[in-house]
Amino acid sequence: MHLMEGAECENEDDQDTKECKRLFKNMKFFLSREVPRESLLFVIPAFGGVVSWDGEAAPYKEADQSISHQIVDRPTQGHRYLSREYVQPQWIYDCINARIILPTEAYMVGRIPPPHLSPFVDNDAEGYIPDYAETIKRLQAAARNEVLPMPGVGKEDLDDPQNLLVEGYISRTEANEAAQTKKKMVTLEKQYHEELQSELQGAVMKKSKKGSAEHAKTSEESVPDPKQIAEDIDTMSKLGMSRKKRGLLEAIEKGKERNTARISKLKERKKKLKSSEN
Repeated sequence: MHLMEGAECENEDDQDTKECKRLFKNMKFFLSREVPRESLLFVIPAFGGVVSWDGEAAPYKEADQSISHQIVDRPTQGHRYLSREYVQPQWIYDCINARIILPTEAYMVGRIPPPHLSPFVDNDAEGYIPDYAETIKRLQAAARNEVLPMPGVGKEDLDDPQNLLVEGYISRTEANEAAQTKKKMVTLEKQYHEELQSELQGAVMKKSKKGSAEHAKTSEESVPDPKQIAEDIDTMSKLGMSRKKRGLLEAIEKGKERNTARISKLKERKKKLKSSEN
């Protein structure tokens, strides 16, 4: 009985194996004469697909209307069936490596396919991530209904726009605009803390009504206009932005909303102090 239980455990597939076996589920393939038949006859059924070929003992013929994909490795394809897609062999292997069904547009007959990415290379360790690897990563996240952060945008980039300038993602003008906007926000936040500290110490309560009104008016005038900050951000958004710049813009907008809320809170407290003095 122990031997049988051990055999049952070995036969149970893990989640990754189950997903692999379902990769080409409900797909029906046909191999043209020029493709590497032995390799494809092995991998397609292993990942859940059904496959046939042009030759003896073939399960079904090329004219079968239920074929979903025909694997072709030639510059052109003469006769075409509208009910199926014609793709190059690399599409099969790239789908297997990515564990998802990739779009077929880049692998159609006559096109130069994307660079083949080895599954045995750690791009992060190598220090270089190919563009197509980023595309596949996004497609994988979409297949899992995940939302990825903006690639290449770190906290240090959002804290200092000059980092983006050094890396060549934004121009000097854009970096200066971003730095000025950030400076306004820092000043606004600092002023808020100073005003709040003054209120807690009772400085406002010791002043006369007139002095309080003048102080409130001066404070309101010295606070940077949130509309001006919004205009600065809109100006940045109109310029051509890369992925890092979009992340920077999002961070600025969040800071603006946070500081606007703090200004509103400060004004409400001043109104309460005025009413208590009256």
